[in-house]
Amino acid sequence: MAKVTSDSHMRSSETFRIRLNSLIADLDCSIYEFADKANVSKGVLTRAALYGIIPSVRPLIKIADCLCVSLEYLLGLTDNTFYEPAPSPSTFHIRLAELCGERNVKYSEIGALMPFSANLFYDWQREKTIPSLEYLLALAEYFKVSPDYLLGRTDHKNN
Repeated sequence: MAKVTSDSHMRSSETFRIRLNSLIADLDCSIYEFADKANVSKGVLTRAALYGIIPSVRPLIKIADCLCVSLEYLLGLTDNTFYEPAPSPSTFHIRLAELCGERNVKYSEIGALMPFSANLFYDWQREKTIPSLEYLLALAEYFKVSPDYLLGRTDHKNN
């Protein structure tokens, strides 16, 4: 797989916009009320609700947490509504290390197959950051787990 820059990540989705608005409407609150409830910037949520602009991963997680849905469902990547939050959430860093251990693979081996540099694995571990949505989805696909499992939001490997 060719290496790509983070500029090529998912930017917007009509399915995401429709699903987000529907889920917020089910809560019987305005976009601004939901932004406060989810602790997400009103600007970020407005762009998401009006134009389907997908926010970065951290606000996306806050939105999904507040709606109690999986990222895959929220993004329109699945119609499966099942989502069960982990009773004791883990972290991306722990899950990544566990999955590498289960597969007995090194970051450099995975990096050779990913659309990004293997050096990012070390940055993520050292700086305790999380990948962009595109990279998160690529890693979840590689490990055959849901993005929510990889982020530690659920204990179910596949929703």
